[in-house]
Amino acid sequence: MGWYLVTGATGQIGRRVVHQLRQQGFPVRAWVRLGANYQDLVDAGAELYFGNVTQREDIWAAMGHVSYIISTHYHAKDILNIHLKSNLHLIEVAGKFGVECFAYISGLGVEQYAQNAPLIEAKLAIETALTKSSLNYIILRPTLLNHYLLPWLEQLQKTGSLILTGDGNLRHSWVSLDDLAKITIQLTQNPALWRQIVPVGGLTPLSRWDIIDLYRKLTQSQPMIIPVPLAFLDGVRWGLQWLNQDEDLGTLKILLSHEFICNESEQKRLQNQLNIQLESLEQFLQRYLGLDHSGKE
Repeated sequence: MGWYLVTGATGQIGRRVVHQLRQQGFPVRAWVRLGANYQDLVDAGAELYFGNVTQREDIWAAMGHVSYIISTHYHAKDILNIHLKSNLHLIEVAGKFGVECFAYISGLGVEQYAQNAPLIEAKLAIETALTKSSLNYIILRPTLLNHYLLPWLEQLQKTGSLILTGDGNLRHSWVSLDDLAKITIQLTQNPALWRQIVPVGGLTPLSRWDIIDLYRKLTQSQPMIIPVPLAFLDGVRWGLQWLNQDEDLGTLKILLSHEFICNESEQKRLQNQLNIQLESLEQFLQRYLGLDHSGKE
């Protein structure tokens, strides 16, 4: 059974990938940083690898017995070195070691919006390098992640109010990190689906106003919503509880001003091919916020 190397193993996606791989019995080398919270990965049976993803020699040293790579590492404050250059080096070294499959987590819309945000531009450059390499690859393009909503919804629970930045009527095919990790692993184990770019998203697009209505239904509450124009992003960062505070401003503007919707028939086909069913946003909220239809926690 070939080893998996998971970079960014203490991040939100990487941690879930490691745990799911170990639950399935795969040997995993989890690339972690000194000082990070990695005890749960040890408890899961992963082999820890301490290294600097920006150093080529550390990448070489991590490759022993590795058959699959799942790249999830990311740092918003150093996109050039920690995200772009390190992934390009990782692709190069993986090719030299004959890695069977390289999975990269990109994002929906990278081709349309690469010129507007450094992170999206970096993702497109990595996609291009991977598709031009000799490696078997899987490029996943998820839509917006459900976990972006958690701070936003927790704010609703604590204060009963919410600042809604930008157009709340834009719809997105939300997907959970748990499902994204599951799909990533299954694709690496299915050679018939290699060398593809795979959009990943839920079947039912929802706007943030739809999600507020869903929250109202689940909690039987009437929170106060304060709409704020997108132009406020140029001067302030408050009111962005619903998004990762580490995202660069260009990425935030794109996420708040465009719809990200997957083709429904493509998503149904993907779920059938992998024999999985993605959880709905309502199920996700119930699971993570402890809510049910009666409003009980």
